[in-house]
Amino acid sequence: MEFKQLEVFTAVVDYGSFSEAARHLYLTQPTVSAHILSLETELNSRLIIRTTKKMTVTSRGYQLYDYAQRMLNIRNNLIEEFTGSRKKIIDLGASTIPSAYLLPELLSAFGQKENNTYFHSRQSDSTQAIQMVLDGTVDLSLVGKKSDEPSCCFLPFYRDSLVIATPVTEHFLQLQDRPVTIRDFLDQPFILREQGSGTKKAMDLFLESSRIAPSDLHVIAQMNDLEAIKKSIAAGLGISILSARSAQDMQKTKQILLFPVEEPACIRYFYIVYSKNRILKPHVKQFIRFVQNYYPNSEV
Repeated sequence: MEFKQLEVFTAVVDYGSFSEAARHLYLTQPTVSAHILSLETELNSRLIIRTTKKMTVTSRGYQLYDYAQRMLNIRNNLIEEFTGSRKKIIDLGASTIPSAYLLPELLSAFGQKENNTYFHSRQSDSTQAIQMVLDGTVDLSLVGKKSDEPSCCFLPFYRDSLVIATPVTEHFLQLQDRPVTIRDFLDQPFILREQGSGTKKAMDLFLESSRIAPSDLHVIAQMNDLEAIKKSIAAGLGISILSARSAQDMQKTKQILLFPVEEPACIRYFYIVYSKNRILKPHVKQFIRFVQNYYPNSEV
C-alpha cells in the first residue's frame, strides 16, 4: 500500500467522481481507476461501486477513508514538523547509479534554488523504476536504460561510459602501459550485474557490437548490489564492466583499476522517464527542466 494510492482514494471519495479526482491530482482517469483496483485487490475488499449513473462508497470504503485521512495527515504533519513548512512533494524513482551517484548532487543543488520541495525517493533497478512510472507510483524516474513502452517519454540528461574494472595486481598494472580492448580480458573471471539493470543492458549491447557472445565470458558471479561487485573486484574475485561514474570513487582511492574502452558502443546515457498519459504538476516539470540542464558538459 502506497501513500499515492491513499491520496487517490480519498480524492475520489471527496470529489465523488473518478474524473474530478483525476483532474485535481493531475492524473489520468485510467490511472485513478488502477490505484483503486490495486487497493481493493490488496485489501480483498470492495471499496467503491461505480455504475454508469452513480458512484457509491461501501462501508469498507468509508472505514478505509477514515484510516487514510489519518495516515495522510500524519505524513503531512511530519513533513511540516521536520522541515518547518508545508512542502510540495515529488515521488521519485531512481535506478542504482542515478540514486547513489547523481541524485544526491541533483537534490542538493535543486534544494538550494527551491527549498519548498520534499522528495520521496525509491531505489530499484531500471526495469522496476520504469514500472513505477507506468503504474503511477512515482511522478518520474531516473534510469540507466530506455524501454519500448510507448506511453513513456525518455529524456537523456547524463552521458556516461563503460569501463573495465579490475583489481590492483601486477598483471593489470602492466596492462596500463599499452592500449587494450575487451579481448585482452576474456581469460579473466567476470562478475556481472543483474538482468534488470541499465548497466547490464549497456554491457550486453557493447559485447554484441564487439562480436563477443555471453558464452565467451568466464562468469563466476552475478550480483544485484553494485557496491558488492566493486568490493569483490578490489578483493580479487574477478573483473567487471561497470559505469565509469559508479567506479571512479574506488579508482581515486586506488582500490581498483579502470580501463576505458574506446569502442563507440561503450557510451551510455541516463534518462528522465515520465508517463505521457499523466498531467505533470508544475513543480515536477520544474524539476525535470532542472535535471535536463544540470550537466551542460555531458553531451546528451
